Amino acid sequence: MTSRVRLLLTLSLLIAAPPTRAEGPALDSGELPEYHAGDPDAAIVTEASLLANERFWPYHVGLVRAWQPEGRETPLPLGTRGVLIRIDEAGQARIDFGRDGLFEVPVSATDIVELANRVRRGELEKMAPNYVLAIGPRLVDAAADPPRGFPFRDVGAHGAFLSVFADPQGEDFEGLVAALAPLRQRAGLLTIFFPQGSRPDSSVYERVRAAEWPIPFVYDHLTQPYTNTLLPDGIEPPAILLQTPEGRLLFQRRWTPEVTAELLAAIDRAVPVEKVER
Repeated sequence: MTSRVRLLLTLSLLIAAPPTRAEGPALDSGELPEYHAGDPDAAIVTEASLLANERFWPYHVGLVRAWQPEGRETPLPLGTRGVLIRIDEAGQARIDFGRDGLFEVPVSATDIVELANRVRRGELEKMAPNYVLAIGPRLVDAAADPPRGFPFRDVGAHGAFLSVFADPQGEDFEGLVAALAPLRQRAGLLTIFFPQGSRPDSSVYERVRAAEWPIPFVYDHLTQPYTNTLLPDGIEPPAILLQTPEGRLLFQRRWTPEVTAELLAAIDRAVPVEKVER
């Protein structure tokens, strides 16, 4: 075992399991980039304007009435709390209620609009954009030697996130890396790897470095819960999601080489390349 692998294994053992997503990440205030979501002069947020006002999305949300999920024997009671993953164009909120399950809930059954307006008015503080806050503290910096936690402040400096769900030992991994590796240099975009297959952190670290794709990756013991939370129903790994810092979906596909052109077009819209004047 190399000293690098030994260090990563030690690091993994020293990291206590973080709280569930529904509880939220524990962060030291010194790790947080300066962030201010409040804007009292902005227009009042309504259910219809939530997508256009994602900067005001609350992290924790709750039910304002009992709600019956499909496939569940009993309703979730009024006041059930969870973490907002994202809101879609149909007005459905994807919410992780922890032990109570992950569901697509009508926005009208939640306090999202009320809380969004509290964020807008500056009454409810947001430490960081929702996706950044959820994922930022839980990454290994594969570009570092020896490995270390990826700096949370660096996560927050990006305007879009490419989440990649794949098995580093899968037969399609090399083709995926060949297509996506150039995006590591794209300004404003951070690629984050969610390794599938229950691969040890040390193995993932060695694999991505050998492939010359040293992007930040999620710790093994967190990968499957986040995969279940983030991947839309019906999309299986290998898969890619392009998201805003708040977690709004900009592009989603099961990965095949043919989707590269569509992905690049979506990235161009999310983080346009700055034109250099000659």
